[in-house]
Amino acid sequence: MSFGENLLSLRKAKGMSQDELGAQLNVSRQTVSKWELDETTPELGKLILLGEYFGVSIDDLVKGQKPASKAESDTFEIEVTKAKNTTCDIIFWVLKIAGIILGGMVLIDVIVMIIYFITNRFPSL
Repeated sequence: MSFGENLLSLRKAKGMSQDELGAQLNVSRQTVSKWELDETTPELGKLILLGEYFGVSIDDLVKGQKPASKAESDTFEIEVTKAKNTTCDIIFWVLKIAGIILGGMVLIDVIVMIIYFITNRFPSL
């Protein structure tokens, strides 16, 4: 989706006319029309105002991406972190049990500790 298409979509979603949006930004209706037709693009100051007015980032506004809700991205991040931690814990315990079965060899324990600290970061002091 182009910037113009995105701006048109956002404006219509708010039920605004080009005149009303232009009045909010201190520009003419013709200027808003040119933006929506991708004939011109607004200056940085107007992009900032547009982003704030419509509640989207400038990046989303210019690239035309639908902004993902904060809750969705947070949930995804939590799920990825849980999956990583679960995998690391499984590897840790498998190697630990292998160390115990093999007679408590010190070398296996050292390897387990190294892998654990590499995957989970060293504790901060």
